[in-house]
Amino acid sequence: MEYSPGLRGVIAGETSISTVGEEGTSLRYRGYDATELTRNNTYEEVASLIINDSLDGDQFKLAFSKFYEDASHDDWLTKIINNLKEKGLHPMDVLRTIVSSSKELDSDTQIELAARISATVCFIIASYHEDETDELSDDYLVASSLMPNGSDSHMLEALDDMLILYAEHGFNASTFATRVTASTRADLTGAIVSGIATLKGELHGGANERAVELVNSFNNTDEAEIGINELLKQKKKIMGFGHGVYKRQDPRSPIVKDWVTKLAKSESSKNRFEIAKKIDEIMDEKKNLFPNVDFYGGLLLAELGFDVSIFTPIFVAGRSVGWSAHYFEQREQDILIRPAAKYTGK
Repeated sequence: MEYSPGLRGVIAGETSISTVGEEGTSLRYRGYDATELTRNNTYEEVASLIINDSLDGDQFKLAFSKFYEDASHDDWLTKIINNLKEKGLHPMDVLRTIVSSSKELDSDTQIELAARISATVCFIIASYHEDETDELSDDYLVASSLMPNGSDSHMLEALDDMLILYAEHGFNASTFATRVTASTRADLTGAIVSGIATLKGELHGGANERAVELVNSFNNTDEAEIGINELLKQKKKIMGFGHGVYKRQDPRSPIVKDWVTKLAKSESSKNRFEIAKKIDEIMDEKKNLFPNVDFYGGLLLAELGFDVSIFTPIFVAGRSVGWSAHYFEQREQDILIRPAAKYTGK
């Protein structure tokens, strides 16, 4: 049996949910080009597509609204969130802990189960805003649940696009962890917690935090050029570049970069964007590596007013519907995932 480190290139299952990296660049959700979905559809419609194979987002919107409203009136939930925040836990740890206590009803449809998880995640993230977040937009429902009341429509649209691009991405580490848990016939909540725990790692969802921290460590493009070249000389990994599946370009990155271009208005934002582009240029010239969604994604989330610690939870807000879809698919296949290992001991 041939060994492939990290299961690279190994077909570990069958799925009808998405294809990633075909022709070196593409991303499709149930046959639809994900980049086109950002132009023509909302996150709620895409969530329905991923879970139900339908672009009619009304059921997801109805369920999400109900569960978000329920969460906003749940005094126990608010108390637990505040207690965990007071302990100084990272928001991803708060998410993981609270989502693990989420209830599931036998009467819930798949859309309702996914929407319940999504609403819980979004309510927890919203609790980190100092401003009120209780006015939901019918146009950008999930995005508006994450932003302060009265947020500009362009900012909501940008976040909606980000959520769509985060929604699904094949058998990545967190999704595979979700499917492994699902394969044991565990409940959806347990599988989602597996996904959250895996996504926190800096080689996965946490890369957006590291990428922005790198950009923020430089005051100008000259410093960035010197600093990045020094890091490369030391053979340090530069977060936010290259991809394990895409060979020529991450199709999500240009969309996110375009939004940063549109939203970066202040001098400090423009300077940060110039620094990011300089790093991008150096990585292309010196390493022939392209930026993935995490690199400019972190900059976009910063422009939208999110603290760096909330970047990966926003990833969860988008990806939870993808995890849910993979959970349902794996349960339907009902095959326990149990790979072999290559023994290297004595």
